[in-house]
Amino acid sequence: MGEQVDLLSWGDERGEWSAGAEVRLDRSVRVAAVQLASHAAATDAPWLLLWDHALGTPDLDAVAELTAGRADAWHSGLLLGTGGLPEEHDYIHPIWPLSLDAPPDLEAVSWRISLDALLVRTEVVRVLGSLDGAFEGRTGAGLEFGRRLIDRGAVVFHTPRLLGPVRRPVEPLLEHDRFTFLRRVFGRKWVRYAAARRAAAHLHPLAVRSALESSAAACASVRRPLPEPDVVLERSPVPVPADPSVTVVLPTLGRYELLRPVLDQLRVQTVPPLEVLVVDQNDPDQRQMDLYGEYADIRLRPILQDVRGQWIARNAAVLESRGDWLAFIDDDSEVGPDFIETHLEGLHRYDADLSTGASLAVIGAPVPDNYAFFRVADQWDSGNGMCHRDLFQRFGLFDQQFDRQRRGDAEFGLRVQQGGGLVIHNPHAIRVHLKAQEGGLRTFGSLDGFRHRDRTSPLPLPSMVYYTKRYHSPRQVREDLVIGLTQAIVPYELKRRATPAQWAGFVFGEVRHLPSTVRRVRASLAIADGMVAAGPEIPELGDDPVLRGD
Repeated sequence: MGEQVDLLSWGDERGEWSAGAEVRLDRSVRVAAVQLASHAAATDAPWLLLWDHALGTPDLDAVAELTAGRADAWHSGLLLGTGGLPEEHDYIHPIWPLSLDAPPDLEAVSWRISLDALLVRTEVVRVLGSLDGAFEGRTGAGLEFGRRLIDRGAVVFHTPRLLGPVRRPVEPLLEHDRFTFLRRVFGRKWVRYAAARRAAAHLHPLAVRSALESSAAACASVRRPLPEPDVVLERSPVPVPADPSVTVVLPTLGRYELLRPVLDQLRVQTVPPLEVLVVDQNDPDQRQMDLYGEYADIRLRPILQDVRGQWIARNAAVLESRGDWLAFIDDDSEVGPDFIETHLEGLHRYDADLSTGASLAVIGAPVPDNYAFFRVADQWDSGNGMCHRDLFQRFGLFDQQFDRQRRGDAEFGLRVQQGGGLVIHNPHAIRVHLKAQEGGLRTFGSLDGFRHRDRTSPLPLPSMVYYTKRYHSPRQVREDLVIGLTQAIVPYELKRRATPAQWAGFVFGEVRHLPSTVRRVRASLAIADGMVAAGPEIPELGDDPVLRGD
């Protein structure tokens, strides 16, 4: 056994534990929360193992292997039955990538912790707090603890390696704890919305009302155990490897006036790129070939492509790339001189597979608070990202079914995450997204997947539904449509900014278009069904030495 690991066991049973101290946790969550906080503050052990001896004896060798891994917390919740809990999460965040469970026999990111089998860094408890005493059962307390960790910068993985042959399902999620979780994670309006949906679905309005009242009282009387509202867990920086070889992938269409500034910014990077591949999809008679000669010093190579599509363009660049690392950026972007360096540093700091930076848009929704710190990413952005070239050999290239539409980068990030990869958000890898009104995806009329391009085209973009139908349950697909179409009533420039009065005006104006909206949604669903039936178009990446040579 390597590092010291203290065992915190539930109930009266005691086992033989030689890796550190053993402490018995009270079965009351409120008491156990105090015990966990006190022990974390006093111990010198860098790791804590919360364990129910009904699962047998912990495997010391497996625990030692996990303490040397890249996660801040390891658990076996999905194998014990926490998958999909609480179901009301689907009503609020139906297709949030981090709420989609990977297969339970796979080691993958998951916040749905079970406190019956949890290995966690002691520092995590010290920084992000102990269990929440507002919960009555361990299942709800584990879910909240896991969600708090993943929201505040911890890397949380599910693993089957913690468990032996003994498997015992977690306790059922109590109704009180269901709404305590929702209150701790979401705003009041969403809690009321989820309560109404649950009451209608299960026909138990009195039970829902009782749980709403008891959870409100518990949350009011017990402070959430987060030392400070804005505290996060962040790892120390690490040196960037010497002389990394980085290929920059940069598609362009109809934006030469924006392409030149970003090429100038790539010219002054603190880690110079090995090459810059500009995939030019402009009409042949409009291509400004002289432009590319001006940037020979950054080894700019144009790839002239007559077939337009953002994913076929990026795939073409990946296939021709020579660098070990691939940095992705859009042509309507502005980046600082450390853009490449900060992506590389974040990838090595977290031993991550895929990095996405902070894209600050000049229009649209306000910048989320969680853009300010490192965390497990909830979506990958191909306009500001980086990965090792080998990642495409493991997971394939981009799905060309998304060409000229949206969510192709989200699908790639989700594919990596569902396959056991770690996608990290890097707050220091910043780009300003200009969101040009012409060129790029706007050539095909796409600025937002759910908002109107006109009153005749399918709504939402069929690729939006194709994405959800490939990975999500019918309920999640339905809820995503309901929320997406409702929020899209507000124009893009007022996204998450509209006042109640503005909302009322937009709703009133939308009612008269309801029949055409229904027809358009049906058309989108039909097209998406055809895309699902056809299957993904994901080319494979070979390792052709001709392409990889100098």
